[in-house]
Amino acid sequence: MLWYAKEHERRVRGRIGEFRLAALNADKGWHELDLAPLFGQWIVSQPWFERAARRPATLSTVIGQFEAAVADRVRLTLTACGPNDILALTGVASLFGLIRAQDLVRRVTDSTQVPGRLLLAFPGVHRDGIYRMLDARDGYNYLAVPIPSADVV
Repeated sequence: MLWYAKEHERRVRGRIGEFRLAALNADKGWHELDLAPLFGQWIVSQPWFERAARRPATLSTVIGQFEAAVADRVRLTLTACGPNDILALTGVASLFGLIRAQDLVRRVTDSTQVPGRLLLAFPGVHRDGIYRMLDARDGYNYLAVPIPSADVV
């Protein structure tokens, strides 16, 4: 988990290329999946999009389908990864209010073996092994190694 204060979201995303370079310099493979545009891409591809746009209150009934689609996308990206690779998931904050990061991680790791390392860029807080997305939700222990962002300025 690369956790950082939510106000550093743009800075971390802007510097993710430095993580890529560090991984490559350490002879690790690098793959990145930006989750931020996925909801928009997914929803407009649905045959019922026009009807849902007229009745947005009905969108809550399809969130489970979206969660499955995101998990499938992460699994697909993992198929390109080897045992020495890192898959960085960015844009996790864009899922807030739609699906929980813990549910996505669980859904992916329960059905798929992660061949290398999964790096989740996580805007929020980490205290006593518990992570809280955007400082707003009840925390969850991802059993992850935290990478603090104290040096992000």
